Amino acid sequence: MLLFSVLISLVLVAPGDLVISEIMYNPDGPTLGADDQYEWVELCNVGIVPLQLEGIMLSDGQNQLFLENFLLEPESRVVIAADEQSFREAYGADIAVVPWSGIWTKLSNSGDTLLLYSPGGEVLNELTYSDTWGLAEGDTTRSEADGRGSSLEMINIMGTNTEDNWAPSIDWACPKADPETGDPVCWGTPGLINSVE
Repeated sequence: MLLFSVLISLVLVAPGDLVISEIMYNPDGPTLGADDQYEWVELCNVGIVPLQLEGIMLSDGQNQLFLENFLLEPESRVVIAADEQSFREAYGADIAVVPWSGIWTKLSNSGDTLLLYSPGGEVLNELTYSDTWGLAEGDTTRSEADGRGSSLEMINIMGTNTEDNWAPSIDWACPKADPETGDPVCWGTPGLINSVE
């Protein structure tokens, strides 16, 4: 009976256990690269048991991709990368990346809705973001997450997917400088605790 309970805990992912915790929806072209290669989505297991991600679908309502075998431990994070090779060249080999099949869910630069579905079709998590999220006070142009290098991060990992709970990353750990200003450019914190938590 104990073995059965353990197996169930590894298979069934319930709404609220797995959240979209960070997204790179508009990478900084001059320092990082093209959207199709460097977009990524981070997932976090906020539950108390390991989660088997195989069969979970990420969709924007048009394109769908399906996660392959990966066991995500509690309080751990994993990245869904548009292109794993490009991601690893930029961020290194130490960050957990989950393999997937299907069509990359392109993240719109102006705003999009991302949905995580269980293998049975239940919505596990939903995020509708906008390119206005994270605008600095008095800035009417664009957010730091909108092509300026930062990712968009969740502030309270147990909170809601509303604008006030998301902000541009502030880690400033990019190995490349902005070619125009020479300033360091933030590339987010994939696989790690969010810089704004």
